[in-house]
Amino acid sequence: MQNLIESKPKIFSRNTIICLGIIALAGFLIRFFYFPDGIPITLDGANFFWYANDLSTSGTFPDNVNFPNNGWPTFLSVFFYFFNSDNFLDYMDLQRYVTIIISVSTIIPVYILCRKFCGNGLSLLGASLFVFQPRIIENSLTGLTEPLFILLELSCLVLFLQNNWKFKYLSFAFLALACLIRYEGIVLIIPLSIFFLLKNRDAKIIIPRFLIAISIFLLVLLPMIFVRMETTGYDGIFSHSVAAIQVSSGILPANTLNAAESIFELIKSTALSVFPIFFIFLPLGIFGFFRNRNFDKYTILLFLIFMFIPIIYASVRGIAEPRYLLTLFPIFSLFSVFTVKEIIKKSNKTKLTTIVFVIGILLLSIFYLDYNKIDYGHELDAYHIGLEVSKRTSVINDYYPEVKYVHNKIDVISNLGTFPILSSEIEEKVKRIKLQDNPTWKDENRDPFTSVNEFINYGKNEGLTHIIADENENRPQFLKDVFKNEEKFLYLTKIYDSVEQGYDYHLKIFRIDYEKFESIEFN
Repeated sequence: MQNLIESKPKIFSRNTIICLGIIALAGFLIRFFYFPDGIPITLDGANFFWYANDLSTSGTFPDNVNFPNNGWPTFLSVFFYFFNSDNFLDYMDLQRYVTIIISVSTIIPVYILCRKFCGNGLSLLGASLFVFQPRIIENSLTGLTEPLFILLELSCLVLFLQNNWKFKYLSFAFLALACLIRYEGIVLIIPLSIFFLLKNRDAKIIIPRFLIAISIFLLVLLPMIFVRMETTGYDGIFSHSVAAIQVSSGILPANTLNAAESIFELIKSTALSVFPIFFIFLPLGIFGFFRNRNFDKYTILLFLIFMFIPIIYASVRGIAEPRYLLTLFPIFSLFSVFTVKEIIKKSNKTKLTTIVFVIGILLLSIFYLDYNKIDYGHELDAYHIGLEVSKRTSVINDYYPEVKYVHNKIDVISNLGTFPILSSEIEEKVKRIKLQDNPTWKDENRDPFTSVNEFINYGKNEGLTHIIADENENRPQFLKDVFKNEEKFLYLTKIYDSVEQGYDYHLKIFRIDYEKFESIEFN
């Protein structure tokens, strides 16, 4: 088979470019339709945001962070540097725009990967299968690492499958870049090295060439490794990979599940991630792809196996997040194409069948996204109410997930109205007490605290000042009791009610009067 990239004019013909452009446009439109306007990025995405903000503002790598994967926020900081706004939400929108662009751009290497094994029309279908995946669409709106990590890992695989030595060398550079985004990418150095040596094992200069490839890999890694060593004290790639191996082997203690629980978590997260589109296409597609095996297909298989290792590790740790499987989606798209290929064999109408499937995939994705879409109205209310919680409280009870808008720098910077500002200059005002922190709680079948009195007695040693109660029916019974029967608790003074401010999300803030509480408690 001729080298795909070398025969670029034949692959990227005028019609192909037009079709990819239409697919990309549809990919952008569906993402912008579900774009969370006015809602800040939280949790992991917020950590990346502040790292990028600090790096672009100060010009130096932050040394007050403790996460190993700083490749994505470093890349993001370039965009922040050339952007100008005094509103932090504009920067967060920019973070989302970058991940959206990267996510949609990934259709190019997906197309090239599929083109390696099937015709032009089916390769366009493979690109559609990827870009219209509901999980991929949802993830591209979060500002997280996955879009760039997927693009770099996939580019590594696509380049390696080419016959030109220059592209094979370049694949090692792309793998190194992927490792800087997420350290678990390091596992792919094993299949990459094995097939690099096997593909040309009879060549007299294979060892020198392999040393060149490894040197390229290390040269790309080393600058950032030195930065990490200087700022955090560890390299973030080899250090965390070794720690993961030690945890898996039981050398280091960690919260891990038994074999049965791990298998269940793995099956659950896999099923959630592939539903609904891949759930239909994958079974027959895998069989069709491996029916006639060759060296390139074995390469795909080994890459897939090693890409699955971090997912298995996450399952052992009890982390059942479907987003960890997103790295497999380009290969799943390739497999799924072969299901359609089997159907086309019987119909002999390639173009019509491809168009029908592309439209069907798009409609199925929209239906799934609309059915499972986040209630952005509720999220916007939770954000604005969270600002009020931040203004009025100091130490509160947990009320996850809405509390994510309170106990972080986002609420502080929103109330200050000052931006840009270094994260080190922001003092986080509100502390939360997790309900599961109760040291006496051992019975998983009951709430951690049986009464508000018990919680306040525990919380006063932690500086508890306020009780937050809302309409969420999943709260512990004592919080639901406070919310519905506030008049029963004479030592709680309501200082805020969101309904009175016109919000649909109902939340109340109560200040604890410890003098009244203790007089009632001891009488």
